[in-house]
Amino acid sequence: MDKFSMTGTRRPFRLAAAGAMLLMPLANLTLLGRYRDGVLERVPDAPPGALKAGVGAAWLFGSVLNALGVLVLIFLAGVAGAVVCRWAGAPGGFARHRSAVGLAVALFMVGKVLVLAVTSLLFGSPASDRIVDQVGAADPSLLLLAVGCAVAVRRVAELSWQRSALCALAPTAVCAAFCLIPA
Repeated sequence: MDKFSMTGTRRPFRLAAAGAMLLMPLANLTLLGRYRDGVLERVPDAPPGALKAGVGAAWLFGSVLNALGVLVLIFLAGVAGAVVCRWAGAPGGFARHRSAVGLAVALFMVGKVLVLAVTSLLFGSPASDRIVDQVGAADPSLLLLAVGCAVAVRRVAELSWQRSALCALAPTAVCAAFCLIPA
């Protein structure tokens, strides 16, 4: 697979996006206590079977919505990065730039979920019940996303480091905007 192949970044992009989507239901397992409290608040005298069914339905619905939200974020960030790459005069196809930037965003999301999960397991962090909240928070880790996007753009679009950094601001801004949406 050479550097100029149209399929060079598409397969890893698809795998990383699928990985990010599949990690969200696992991260939502940390919200089972919240779901249980929500069901008990709405139906205080729920029998145990109905309580389990309500918690399961809430977990399934939340997992689907979070996975779709991650997919939309990855797609929009990739498109934003590709648009700015075009504007900066990058040679090559729009799809290749979109998939490269989307790959960087998807790997960032996977890495953030994994780091939060592993640290909460290793250190017994009391914040382990808020992994989903922390994944969707605007924090200094967005700087890592900007660096990852700049490296991806530099490699695929063959732009200078200054233009690559400029192109990396668009997907980072999209991710920051998604983080500011209230839950």
